[in-house]
Amino acid sequence: MNPLTYSPRLVRTLSPVEVRGRVWKTYTMFANPHDSAVLPDMEWLRESVASVLSELPPHGRDHEVGFLILHYGMEDAYLLLSQWYDADMLKHWVRGSVIDADGNTTFVPLAQQDLIACVWELEVIKFERDAWVNTVLTHGQLDKTSLDAYLDTTFSGWV
Repeated sequence: MNPLTYSPRLVRTLSPVEVRGRVWKTYTMFANPHDSAVLPDMEWLRESVASVLSELPPHGRDHEVGFLILHYGMEDAYLLLSQWYDADMLKHWVRGSVIDADGNTTFVPLAQQDLIACVWELEVIKFERDAWVNTVLTHGQLDKTSLDAYLDTTFSGWV
C-alpha cells in the first residue's frame, strides 16, 4: 500500500510511438528519479502498447492520436493509454506490469479495474487535456496543422 505522503515525480517525454495506425505521445514517469537514466526499449514499448490495442474495436469515431504514460511507481510499473474519441472525449486503459519466470515484463488489466490514474498521472492527463483544447478544439478541426501542434505540445518536468 502507498503511503499518505506526496513526493514529486519526474516525467520525461520520449518520441511518439506509432502502433496499428495510431500515434501515441509518450511519457515516462519515475517514483525514483535515479531510475530515469534508463529509458525503455522503444520496440518493447510498441509491443506493450499493441498488446493493449488488441482489445480495440474498429476505428469508428476514434481519433488516431493519443498519449501514453509508462509509470515506474514505488511498487510496480503501469501503462496508461489514452486515445481521443469523438472530438472531446478520452478513452482510457490502465494496465499493471507482470514479470514472468524469464524476467519479461508484460502489462495486464488491473485487479481493481475501476482505477483511472494516480495523482501524478492525473497531472499529465490534465496537461494533455489542455493541449487537446488549445491545439485541436480551438482550431476546430483535426488536420495536419492541428495534429502536428498537438504532437509537439509535450510536458517534461516534475509533477
